[in-house]
Amino acid sequence: MSISISYGLRVRLNGVRARLERDVRRVVFGERPTWKRRPNTLPWLDQPDALRQIDRTREDADLLEKWVGDGYVVVRDCVDPGDIDAMIATLDGLWDASEAIRGLEILGLRDATGAPERNLSHGDVLRLDPDTRRRLRDASDWRIHGFHYVDEAARRIYFNRKLRRIASRLLGRRARPIAAINFMSGSEQALHQDMAVFHIYPHNYLVGAWIACEDIAADSGPLVIYPGSHRAPLFSGFTDYPQTNLRTADTDGWRRYQEYVDGLSTHFERKEFHARKGEVLLWHGMLIHGGAPITRRGVSRKSMVLHYSVRGADRGREVVGPFNW
Repeated sequence: MSISISYGLRVRLNGVRARLERDVRRVVFGERPTWKRRPNTLPWLDQPDALRQIDRTREDADLLEKWVGDGYVVVRDCVDPGDIDAMIATLDGLWDASEAIRGLEILGLRDATGAPERNLSHGDVLRLDPDTRRRLRDASDWRIHGFHYVDEAARRIYFNRKLRRIASRLLGRRARPIAAINFMSGSEQALHQDMAVFHIYPHNYLVGAWIACEDIAADSGPLVIYPGSHRAPLFSGFTDYPQTNLRTADTDGWRRYQEYVDGLSTHFERKEFHARKGEVLLWHGMLIHGGAPITRRGVSRKSMVLHYSVRGADRGREVVGPFNW
């Protein structure tokens, strides 16, 4: 099966679809968004009686109980190691490939450490001379969004049935993947909650999955999590969430959110995920997490990050800009 349709084309088609959906909603419902018309019913494991609802005779009872208490679980033997190896081989070979992958864009490229970031198509990268390509590769913490659109192995991981089954169990409804990012090194991301990045309603119908594509070294900037932080309230500055979040916030909103999350994190234990290749950490959309500092430059931290939601919960197409990304 061919999956050569470009990521850029997918984005444009999704934009057309979003505009059509908005037009239809305006005709049927007027300007009132769906989150004003439907109850904010949380997933079953976020309900006050969640622990009582867990069937202790099921083999996944311990996993569900840990999700309620800590807001994350680690699973193994879900992703085919062969798919990981094939995907990483393609990613490693992008810089010296004989032919450009149509529609592939490489994000976060820098000419030197600390220089401004820029994004280039794979074709544009291959048109650079070899020395410039190597300099970009070595100076950048580059990443790729939507690699599953152009790579078969990444697509198999994206639609992995075992991970979808676990996400569905956690959400209490049939889950489906809605986004994917490939990282080749540590992100060093500031602390945040994914609910502040996505537009999800009803709240909390969001699960992240961080897939280790190699053994993760302690000095590579591992994923950092704060168990139990998923039970804290959504930032009060998001007064009309899902319309207001980090994607639509102004500079002051960003600052106040960061102060809120940084302060909140001090009330919870900080843990680093020193994963083995193939391990997957699934986390609650409200769990505080980020990227630890990279203490040894040049060491890789290869990973693939997926996000799961349920049909109709991602309200991004209804949200009104301007947008920060």
